[in-house]
Amino acid sequence: MQPAITIDQVSKEYFLYRRPYHRVIEAFHPFGKNYHSSFKALSDISFQVGRGESIGIIGRNGSGKSTLLQIVCGNLQATSGDVAVNGRISALLELGSGFNPEFTGRENVFLNMAILGFSREESEARFDRIVEFADIGDFIDRPVKTYSSGMNIRLAFSTAISVDPEILVIDEALAVGDIFFQQKCVAHMKQVMQSCTILLVSHDMHAIANMCNRVVVLDQGRVVYEGEPSEAVSTYTKLIHSNLVQPAKRIETHELPETVQESVRAVAADFDSWPAVREKDIGGAGEIRIVRVSVTRNGEPISTIAKGDLVSVRLLVESLSAKDHVIMGYTIKDRVGNAIFGENSLCLEGRTFSLGAGYNLVSYEFPWPQIHRGSYTLTLGIGEGTHALSHVVQCWAHNIVSFDAITPDVPVHGIFNNPLCNLEISTI
Repeated sequence: MQPAITIDQVSKEYFLYRRPYHRVIEAFHPFGKNYHSSFKALSDISFQVGRGESIGIIGRNGSGKSTLLQIVCGNLQATSGDVAVNGRISALLELGSGFNPEFTGRENVFLNMAILGFSREESEARFDRIVEFADIGDFIDRPVKTYSSGMNIRLAFSTAISVDPEILVIDEALAVGDIFFQQKCVAHMKQVMQSCTILLVSHDMHAIANMCNRVVVLDQGRVVYEGEPSEAVSTYTKLIHSNLVQPAKRIETHELPETVQESVRAVAADFDSWPAVREKDIGGAGEIRIVRVSVTRNGEPISTIAKGDLVSVRLLVESLSAKDHVIMGYTIKDRVGNAIFGENSLCLEGRTFSLGAGYNLVSYEFPWPQIHRGSYTLTLGIGEGTHALSHVVQCWAHNIVSFDAITPDVPVHGIFNNPLCNLEISTI
């Protein structure tokens, strides 16, 4: 079948002028002198979106995500390259875009439907469904300028999905509104995925991992990854963490000195079986680097794991210099990359940890909870600071090992079980 969207070597370049009148001077300069500098928002972007696919686009701020969506929707013209869209498209590119603030919600709904080519009768047939989904009550007959941002996006989203689009383009709209509306939006998106092509830009990695079957990662206007959601999220995370210090300060990959290996073997006889951490799996500032890692249960590599098992983590870590206030931690992710649980050493109140310059051995353990059966991966991290949410991420080692959780003869309700307490029944 013909793809729903084909993006072929699309580039978008902007001319930046220091002064507004430089545009005029440049246009009429007898020798064609340039008074502008150029900025490429997009460079040679190419990929296809099949019918019924749900594609996520992620990247750091300024990577070109919104620019690409605007070109797909026809709001911007590409400097070079071609975009072919086959199907009726509905878009949510900006909060309340297309709404006239002076008009009521009702008037804006009918105006938007008319712009999309629907007759008055077709709009009226869909109107009650739009109002019910938006759930803004009597505000439907009040001017949009009196709406909160949440009410605005409720009505905008409800209108966009009511036209039964063949292609739905959404830029960050799912991150607005209360949790109940967000859940309603996600449930509807999953329901229509079979028949609708979805192009989704979001900084919500949970939404990307759960709703998309393929993800494109942009950085500085270029595609740096296209493929599985879990690997895309890891690539995005590494881009974020690896942009913290200059490359000259980062530890480069090199052979492990034999003297270091002998010293580690003296305290860890199985050291030769510890796998090396690959460069492509590493993210972070890079002044500290996880070189090798061992993850075991009862001294053996883990293939399956159940409630109560103790996971032992041992790391060989290299540090460019002596570091105080070091944070060690881990994250367990499910098969699509959702972070399920984790912890770091800041939970050990009253204790601080340091690394010496050069090589260090680190070890810690954590118990496995009664969690839903399935495949999980372990990501290891090292930070520097004193605050759980505000510190320098020095090294993330992504998806180092994977194993299968088992729950013999025990039903798990949700992600993991949490026991009931103090249950009482009294007959009155």
